[in-house]
Amino acid sequence: MDKVRFGVIGCGVIGKMHAGVICSIPGAILAGAADVNPALSKALAEDYGCSSYESYTDILKRDDIDAVAVCLPSGMHCKAAADAAMAGKHVIVEKPIEIETDRAKVMIDICRRYGVKLSVIMQHRFDEAVQALKKCVDSGNMGGLYMGTSRTIWYREPQYYAGSSWRGTWKLDGGGALINQSIHYIDLLLYIMGPVESVSGKCRTLFHKNIEVEDTGIAVLQFKNGAVGTIEGTTVAYPGLFTELCVYGEKGSIIIRNDRLEHYGFKDGEKPEFKELLNRKDEENGTGSSRAEGLAASSHRKQYEDVIDSIKNDREPLVTGEEGIRALAVIKAIYESSKSHKEIEVNI
Repeated sequence: MDKVRFGVIGCGVIGKMHAGVICSIPGAILAGAADVNPALSKALAEDYGCSSYESYTDILKRDDIDAVAVCLPSGMHCKAAADAAMAGKHVIVEKPIEIETDRAKVMIDICRRYGVKLSVIMQHRFDEAVQALKKCVDSGNMGGLYMGTSRTIWYREPQYYAGSSWRGTWKLDGGGALINQSIHYIDLLLYIMGPVESVSGKCRTLFHKNIEVEDTGIAVLQFKNGAVGTIEGTTVAYPGLFTELCVYGEKGSIIIRNDRLEHYGFKDGEKPEFKELLNRKDEENGTGSSRAEGLAASSHRKQYEDVIDSIKNDREPLVTGEEGIRALAVIKAIYESSKSHKEIEVNI
């Protein structure tokens, strides 16, 4: 296979980003785009020189399309991914993998059954600072892990929800600030700290009074390795501030803020690789802290490159469906804890 040919399903803000990323990669071709709103699919097709469709089933009928990017509302991911897998197409699905863990399991099982790759967009795993932290932890240079913190302190204008028929709803968004905005850094927390044993959380709707879901959520986590952690997520912090991952271990501490290394310190001395990252000034640093359109695409490109390589070389992508379901399970447990006022076990 010389190049992987993609179709994009859903041509809103995120679909447009995926289309641009696909077209920026030498090993990929954007062949088609579909949206129930024909104006959106036609506009995207004109911008990127591909075919447009109103139904994604037309993309799935094309023998020359190898993979699809599912960029639909979160509660519609399962059906589109399952249909794609049964048509023999590899699947990249935007976060969250789905809004219910049982539907996410269906996606994983069907993709396995039909022999196609499934990858969930968790692009920040590919950030250089995160990769350096992961390597440091896995090599034992942090020693035992004591505590980890994920913070997504963002803002969304009321129009962000008012201008959408699905955002801020349980049926299609599946939740609010935690499952939509905070899930990336929650995923990073699990990626570094390992699986969660139990959570205790509180979720509230403090500012965006016209939505069904939370605009603020906090939680305390017990990890299976004995460490503890916290999660903070909000869309009420005007004008939109930062994301932050903090990891504290036996031999040192590392803080990543807005996708870049913010601080590090080790008991056994200097780490040249972290010193270089701390001093680096990258040009692209759109975090999406105040609006979704502000997201930078560089890490998306790295994840796409990983998926393309996994297709060409028949290996697992770095972020599989099994990896993608972990953050969803933790967030669902936080929601349950908030409703029941109880500590909830996490079984994934």
